[in-house]
Amino acid sequence: MWNRQISPQGSLIVISGPSGSGKTSVVEALCQSDPRLTRSVSATTRLPRPTEIDGVNYHFLPSSKFKTLIHEDGFVEWTKYGGNHYGTLKAEIEPPLAHGRDLILEIDVDGAMQLKSRNLKSVFIFILPPSFAILERRLRSRQTESDHELQHRLEIARSEIAKVKDYDYCVFNLENGIEEAVQQIHYIIFAQRRRIDNQLLGSISQEFSQPSSNQIDYR
Repeated sequence: MWNRQISPQGSLIVISGPSGSGKTSVVEALCQSDPRLTRSVSATTRLPRPTEIDGVNYHFLPSSKFKTLIHEDGFVEWTKYGGNHYGTLKAEIEPPLAHGRDLILEIDVDGAMQLKSRNLKSVFIFILPPSFAILERRLRSRQTESDHELQHRLEIARSEIAKVKDYDYCVFNLENGIEEAVQQIHYIIFAQRRRIDNQLLGSISQEFSQPSSNQIDYR
């Protein structure tokens, strides 16, 4: 059926947001609710935590290998944060896109801006909490950082939120659960799959310019 081929190549769904916005939970729920969505696994030079699995949570790479891949243009985006490198491998995104699967990239603002400079079919979504006060409350409730570290993280959050103007959509992750945020992103992805572009126009032209072998004579 032609409708299944309406978008033969998948899209990149780029999702960013400050720490404490709940973006990781939203992305996990998205992928669980739509089998056509695949989550990209980032590469990093940091050491794995006890519960993390190589190739599932991250591709854990030695620093020398990561730097070699940078020089070989092996990343679609990469950044350095907290003394460690993070990036999205080209080899991670090309196969699912070629097979028509939409790929979720949960990356920071710097990586998202790098992707915007590439000619890739993408949609950029920024996730926000209801307010900055709620964001701070969420971060404090984790009790994983000193007050100085928390203040630094909040400063980073403010600078990231200032970049929301460079995204296509903004979704609020409210206090009553992530379901509404997930539903809003589903609507955005559905619209992206039907966006008029050269790829879609090529599919339409190919389908409707061919003579049908089952034409009905209405005379």
